[in-house]
Amino acid sequence: MDIFEAIHGRRAVRDYADKPLSESVIHSLIGEAVWAPSGINLQPWCFFVVDDPATLAACSAAAKALMLKQTELHPKLADMRERLASPEFNIFYNAPVLIVICSTTPDEMALKDCCLAAQILMLAAHAQGLGTCWIGFSEAWLNTPAGKARLGIPVEFRPVAPIIIGYPGGPTQATERRTPDIRHVAMDKF
Repeated sequence: MDIFEAIHGRRAVRDYADKPLSESVIHSLIGEAVWAPSGINLQPWCFFVVDDPATLAACSAAAKALMLKQTELHPKLADMRERLASPEFNIFYNAPVLIVICSTTPDEMALKDCCLAAQILMLAAHAQGLGTCWIGFSEAWLNTPAGKARLGIPVEFRPVAPIIIGYPGGPTQATERRTPDIRHVAMDKF
């Protein structure tokens, strides 16, 4: 698969087959992710792998509870209340693996570097026939003291990119993309 096929074919997968990932596949994906560019080559990331179903279920329940409280404070999240309250809804969509990419330094560039590593990881997974999805619903909880403690994340680290990975349970349709908003800057503006 060439890079353009990977870019255009990658999807956010929210349906996973009941099939585990091998340790070698997980390590291979992380091995690709560390090839992401990073500011002054600091490589300020650490990868926390969660592949225990009970731990994933407990993390999902805790993250849903926090998000449910936040729906009361943010009216735009109100339409998510019913889904978050449902015991059947798993924010990790029953994926067999969650990889939480954490920044190891507090600076803003580290956050961007972790996002670049996440994108490389997702493209590498797609190239190997795997599905991924960035689970934003888990970010608030992962950044709490309880969330960090549950996964053994040091207090000074910041969870940035929670990515689920697994074998897709079926095809995922492409979403439309808007035409890019491209604006050229003329030299007479300076």
